[in-house]
Amino acid sequence: MGLEYGAQVIDRGRVSPAQLSIDGDWLIILDRHVRCAWPEEGCALLLGPRSGAAGLRVSWVWPCLNSWRPDPDQLEPAASRCNRFAVEPGELVAAQRWGRERGWQVLGSAHSHPSGGVEPSALDLAWGWDGCLMLIRGLDPQAWGFWWLQESATGLQPRALSCAEALGD
Repeated sequence: MGLEYGAQVIDRGRVSPAQLSIDGDWLIILDRHVRCAWPEEGCALLLGPRSGAAGLRVSWVWPCLNSWRPDPDQLEPAASRCNRFAVEPGELVAAQRWGRERGWQVLGSAHSHPSGGVEPSALDLAWGWDGCLMLIRGLDPQAWGFWWLQESATGLQPRALSCAEALGD
């Protein structure tokens, strides 16, 4: 059973992958991209084939601009691009179309926590979905969190993944 999002079906109830691999130099490129946004959160979309329970492979990183804007109906004085991020819907659609032409899909997103750790925040979990890959770059040098979000009785739960950098094809 899947959730249809545009013309793309996002499968629900996936088994958490045992391993995450990132092709080529994408982790270096992603690190530079999100660090360039400092002190704001940087963000990107992660594309690749669905690999199943054995492993998940990021084949392409789609860098995005942080387009978060405050909601005038919600008064959150501490909310800013320094602790929030958003991807423009048109950017997401473009990445989905581009990936679909290559037999890939959007696996999830990456973003930075410029003043914090690598664990998903409550807001990160609220904006995630079941079967979503989430990479978080923390403040400390080489601080990365690799997370698989999985639905449970109490809501989305992050599961830490180990990551290996793979040689590009």
